[in-house]
Amino acid sequence: MPSDDLPVPSFPASDEHARPPRKNLLLAASVEAGALSAPVRIRNLSETGALIDGAALPEIGTELTLRRMEIEIGATVMWRTGGRCGIRFAGNVSVDDWVIGKRRTSALFERSQAGVDARQAAVRSGVSLPAEDGAATITLPRAHVLEERIAEELAYLRRVLDSVGDVLSDDAIILQRHSGALQQIDVACQTLAELGAILGSMDRVAAASAVNMHDLRARLLRK
Repeated sequence: MPSDDLPVPSFPASDEHARPPRKNLLLAASVEAGALSAPVRIRNLSETGALIDGAALPEIGTELTLRRMEIEIGATVMWRTGGRCGIRFAGNVSVDDWVIGKRRTSALFERSQAGVDARQAAVRSGVSLPAEDGAATITLPRAHVLEERIAEELAYLRRVLDSVGDVLSDDAIILQRHSGALQQIDVACQTLAELGAILGSMDRVAAASAVNMHDLRARLLRK
């Protein structure tokens, strides 16, 4: 059984020192390969590859797409054992971008980091803090845009839970032993769908009044 470190079996032993460092973490993601589309967890990650686990994984040699929130990359399965597999990316990635699930504007990040470094240096030396760089100010999204994005995230979570429920329900033993838990996943999926529909509606009170789940509708409209 491999450890949480991702082996790269095709590297010659003499090149081991050149292998990019890996960061151990636990991130929700999904993979797509042909007809397979399933949620996975990223257990460790480097610029060139990752260790993932999940209930449904592609075979060795399969080309797939790994997605996390707003970013994705093509990859190839290098090894697979049990519920884990190691994948090599088609190109290099930013580990920090994958942790937050989106690509940052490089220039803005560099300006922001420079400001942090300058403030830390000022604190250590005891001099006055440098003025904030106005060019590095981050413009926040308007409220309605943010609400639309929250609705998108809820829809994504519903799809992930739907996929997990489908995979677990295909196992007769799990279905028999954990039918109650699977029903709760189904309720959670329905709840996420209803909340997403409310956030995406122009008249949210009317949308809440039209919710099919009685208990959820009562909680939302309580006085």
